[in-house]
Amino acid sequence: MDFGSKYVFKYAHSSDESISDDDEILLDARHQAPLALLAQSEQAEQQAIQPTSAAASIHKRKKRLRKADTNVLNVKFNQLLQPGEMHAGDPVYCEECRAIGSHLSQIQTEENQEAKWKCEFCSKSNTVDIEQTDLPKKEDATYLISPAPVVHGSDMTGVDDSIVIFVVDISGSMSSTTTVPGTFRLPNALRQQDRAAANFDGERLIRDRHQTYVSRLQGVQMAVDANLDKLAKDTPTRRAALLTFNHEITYYGDGTRTEPLVIRGDKLNNVDDLLREAEREQNNELKPVAQTKTNLTERIYDLEEGGQTALGPAVLFALNIASKRQGSKVVICTDGLANRGLGSLETAQDEKVEEEARMQALSDGNHFYAGLTERAREKGVSISVITIKGTACLLPVIGQMADGTSGNVTIVDLLNIRDEFASILEQKVIATNVEATLIVHRGLYIRNPDNPDEKLETIKREIGNVTKQTEVSFEFGVRNKQELKDKWNIDLDQLKQLPFQVQVVYTAVDGSKALRVLTQLKETTENREVAEVNAYRGVIAQNHIRSTATEMMVDFDEDDDEEGDLRIRSKWSKPIMQKQRMAYMSNLNRMKHARREDDGDDDFNEKRWNKASSDLKSHVATSKSRKVEAIKPGSKSNETPSLFSRMSRLITGQSASSSDAPASGAASSLVLPSSVKSKRSYGFATTNLAHYDDKNSEDLYRYKNLSSSYMRESSPPREEKPAGASGITSFKLHDSDSDDEETSSKHEQRKSKK
Repeated sequence: MDFGSKYVFKYAHSSDESISDDDEILLDARHQAPLALLAQSEQAEQQAIQPTSAAASIHKRKKRLRKADTNVLNVKFNQLLQPGEMHAGDPVYCEECRAIGSHLSQIQTEENQEAKWKCEFCSKSNTVDIEQTDLPKKEDATYLISPAPVVHGSDMTGVDDSIVIFVVDISGSMSSTTTVPGTFRLPNALRQQDRAAANFDGERLIRDRHQTYVSRLQGVQMAVDANLDKLAKDTPTRRAALLTFNHEITYYGDGTRTEPLVIRGDKLNNVDDLLREAEREQNNELKPVAQTKTNLTERIYDLEEGGQTALGPAVLFALNIASKRQGSKVVICTDGLANRGLGSLETAQDEKVEEEARMQALSDGNHFYAGLTERAREKGVSISVITIKGTACLLPVIGQMADGTSGNVTIVDLLNIRDEFASILEQKVIATNVEATLIVHRGLYIRNPDNPDEKLETIKREIGNVTKQTEVSFEFGVRNKQELKDKWNIDLDQLKQLPFQVQVVYTAVDGSKALRVLTQLKETTENREVAEVNAYRGVIAQNHIRSTATEMMVDFDEDDDEEGDLRIRSKWSKPIMQKQRMAYMSNLNRMKHARREDDGDDDFNEKRWNKASSDLKSHVATSKSRKVEAIKPGSKSNETPSLFSRMSRLITGQSASSSDAPASGAASSLVLPSSVKSKRSYGFATTNLAHYDDKNSEDLYRYKNLSSSYMRESSPPREEKPAGASGITSFKLHDSDSDDEETSSKHEQRKSKK
């Protein structure tokens, strides 16, 4: 556990906890009024637009926002890779708060009396059947819940035979070219030139004096080829497979099969057919990539473009192949909108179609990809989505597959696509089905991210898959001291230290299930300056960035309330909050500079903070203006407010039609349970995709999953990619024919041997 300060800030008064948002008006009254008046009579309309009524409405909407402080806690899951103390026996739970007995606990025994444990979190006296020596000796303890079944995937120190499936778009749009300075002999260039000669005036399209035309597919081919080399060298026991999609899906497996499996026609619209085909293929064991790399490379360079984009069926099939081993990866590379088979989003973007049909198509697609995400989380498979710069793929919808499975969402150009593949492959899933529960002392409370006004004693987060970069943050506050005395007889002023406990239940990639318990005791201070001088700015900054990005993805609650007005659920995504938090970080920086002492524990990169916070501030401002614009008098949304609300319910899975029925052609196994629909922590919940285009959503996905290492002074200097770095130099095409001619020659030799 990493805290925002060396000390817990034990503030004395409620005024230390919140400030007024007097500087902020959520929605201009003249924009609210028309929406509220649509269902009212003419007389009510005249009354509603009176200045006093508008002022009262604005006053009613003012909120109390949390004042910034250092009470933040961050949990890093890379510790799951570190061997903890394996504790024999079962964990001992407090009957009231469900804290687990730890190295802080004291067992009280008296002659002829049952042993007692007074919980250090809630003061409950528990009768226990253990002795002091039965408790953990360190703050970090691990309990084995169930041993590993038949070995599969890999354990944390053993052989890695997880699966990597490259899912490559070969639709017609992948033939689009990008001009690259210099002349290069690309792999399979001769065949490309022959095809171009028949259609577009020959070789000039491929090579023209001092520039080269590189197609999107060629860029992907070279990226996959390079990373197959890296896989074979670094992790030769992993399995690699290739699947392509256009108007049909073609599964090449590990490249050693005589003929690929081709699925087309009505099967692309039927979940059961696709699952049956995948189950049959699971019986064909994939060989280690060290043995199949050459075959796969040949299959890669044999690919040609043409047809539509059956993305949904391809991902469904690949996911069920990869699910054979926990910790496997599905890496998708596409350049266009899914428009064939299950998960098609074509109708959702067709302006010629009736709005009702677009809404339903968007609902069906959203539910389909959410169902794939849940299946991947359950099976311990990570999905990453790579799209190509200048294309539109509806990332707010398909990107949720990566967001919910600890994958990556990336928009690339052809010059850095290899690095992105490499970065994804390096981020291995280290645990699946992860749940993290935080328990704090009764004198404190945890802020509920779904309801900032709710104060919790404990909170559980369903994380799903985790990598070494996965982290989760919590904010906590101090309860009313008089209430503590009156209700629980707790004098908070007398407590100089307070306990925290994180319980992590997870499934390791070898299939074993365990419980990791981390318990720490933190010193307290009632002096804000002491807490801030000893602040760890990286933890506070990371929490701000992650929380802002997360709330921007779910911040606009367009469902009508009892008065018919629009409500905003989020506080993080308000401009006033951005202004406040940026000012707070600037104050912390000034305090650190004035202290002029080398604080080795506070390793903070101010340049990266300034860039990330400024980017998010800009996103918040532009997003808010777009949303306000959407409900201005005379706007389309304002003319049809019922559709505005219905779109929200469709996307978030709240309408009767979308919650009771599966997406077209989808089996019930791909429909989200109602509990998941309302609580899932991934993807967007916006009603207007114009609010977030592909580039906006890529930025928010990255910032939402920002790792604390990015905020450190010593982290790798890869400013443009804040979510992580691969450590590989940028992929560049060298202005020389020699290497490329050699590569092309080798490929042509392989072709001739065939």
